[in-house]
Amino acid sequence: MTSTHKESAGMMMGLAAILAWATSAACVLWIGRQVGVWQYLAIGNCIGCVGQVVLYRLLGRRPKSLFIMPPRLWAVAVLGFVFYSVCYATGLISAVTDAQAVGVGLMNHLWPVLTVVFSVFLVPGSRMTARLGVALAVSFLGLAVANWHALDLACVHGASLPFLLGGVAGGLWALYSALIARWRDWGRLYVTAPAGFLMVSLTGVAGCLLTGEWRAVDARTCLAFLYLGLVPNAVGYMLWEMALHRAPATRLGLLAAATPVLSTLCLLGLFTFTGQSRTLPAHWGALLTGAALIASAVMLVSIKAGKTPGDAGQKTPVPPPRRA
Repeated sequence: MTSTHKESAGMMMGLAAILAWATSAACVLWIGRQVGVWQYLAIGNCIGCVGQVVLYRLLGRRPKSLFIMPPRLWAVAVLGFVFYSVCYATGLISAVTDAQAVGVGLMNHLWPVLTVVFSVFLVPGSRMTARLGVALAVSFLGLAVANWHALDLACVHGASLPFLLGGVAGGLWALYSALIARWRDWGRLYVTAPAGFLMVSLTGVAGCLLTGEWRAVDARTCLAFLYLGLVPNAVGYMLWEMALHRAPATRLGLLAAATPVLSTLCLLGLFTFTGQSRTLPAHWGALLTGAALIASAVMLVSIKAGKTPGDAGQKTPVPPPRRA
C-alpha cells in the first residue's frame, strides 16, 4: 500500500471513529436514565472490554497480554477511565434538564485544548503559545454562550453539580492524555483501554452492590448497551488507534473538532425523536453556537504552522481518543 493510500485509509478510519463517538453521549444519557449510573457503568463497560479483547485477538494479540502494564500505566488508566467515567456519567445522567445535559457534554469537550495545556508542563518539547491562549479563550466563550441560561437556572435551584462534574471529567481525560503523550514510547507496547473498561465495569458492579440498585433491562436498552459497548467504545477506540498509525495527527485532530457539534446534534435529536425528553431546550441556537466555538478552539490547537510533510517534525502530543 502506498503512503497516499495508507493515509487515506487512516483518515477514513478516523472519520468512522469520530462518527461513532458522536453518538456516545446520547447513548449514555438515554441508557443512564433507564438504569442509573452504576448499572450503566457495569454493563456498558463490560461489553466494551469484551469487544476490545475480541478485536485485539483478531489482530493477533493474546488476551492476557492486554492486561500487562507497568504500574504507572495502571495508575493513569484508573485516572483516565475510572475517575473520568464516574464523573462524566454522573454529571450527564444527573442533569436536571436536557439543556443542562448538553452543557455537561460541552464542558467535557474542553479536553482537547486542556490536553495541550497540561502537555506544556508534562511533555518535553511542548510550549505555551499565543494560539493556545486564543483557543482557551474561544473554548470558554463557547461554554458561556451555550450554558449561560442553563447555568443561571441551575444555580437558582442548587443543581450546578452536573456542570462541575462535566468540567472535572474533561480535565481528567486531558491529564490522562497528556501523561500518555509523555510516555508515548509505551504506547507501542501496551494498551490501556481493555483494562480501563474492565476497571470501570467492576466499579459499576461495586456501586450497584453498595446501593442495592439493579433494574430489569428491556430489549431496547439491551440493544443500546450493545451498540454503545461495541461501536463507540470497542470499535471506535480500535479504529482511532489504527488511524493514528496511518494518518498525520494534525489532520485527525481537525476531524475530531467536529465531535462537539455532532455530539450536540445527536443529543438534540434524542430529545426530539424519543419520549425520553424532559424539558426541550428553548435556546438550541445558543447550544449549537457554543458547540461550534468549542470545535473552533480544537481546530486552533490542531492546525500547526509550518509543519513538515507528513507531520514529521510535530512535537505536539497526540491525545488518545476520548471516550464520550
